[in-house]
Amino acid sequence: MPRTASPAAGFWPACSASMAAAPAAWAVASDILWCLGLGCLLGAARDLLDFVPGGGAVRCFLWDIAVFAAAAVLVCGFAAGVSSSGVARWYMAAGTLGGALAWYGALRGGLHRAARLAGKALRWPFWAAWRALGRLCKRCAAALRSCRHKKVAKTAKNQKKQLQSLPKIVYNEPYVAVCAEKAQERGHPVP
Repeated sequence: MPRTASPAAGFWPACSASMAAAPAAWAVASDILWCLGLGCLLGAARDLLDFVPGGGAVRCFLWDIAVFAAAAVLVCGFAAGVSSSGVARWYMAAGTLGGALAWYGALRGGLHRAARLAGKALRWPFWAAWRALGRLCKRCAAALRSCRHKKVAKTAKNQKKQLQSLPKIVYNEPYVAVCAEKAQERGHPVP
């Protein structure tokens, strides 16, 4: 005879003393909230897997299978460890699915925008320093160029005309005369 007070419990297969009792409404709500959080966590993990290098439909399918398996492990682990009923129930799977859909529908876009803005805010000081360094380098290069131009102009202005010494001119005179004769033979005008 079954340990229940109902005499029909022994004959009705759906009712038995070994069945788990239905948890209280507050316990169900608590389990659903936990599973919504787990689903959001799974959605975020799947979203992070998109940053892994490589692409294609096969990789996407494999990530989806891995996330599905992780969802099953999380729901069973949650049911065994934290849940008030101690058994995996349908509303836990529904809560996990709802959390993943909430991640993709409501949280993902706003968090991505916030992350983008935070990234810009964190990169701005480095960008400003790089730009200032570039301007400083351009000014230094312009100053060096102007200094070189002034130096070249100064040396060209102050340069003395160097003439050949008289013995060299006298020594080179026969050579110049021979070159002038050859130029006249070829038909070139000689001054």
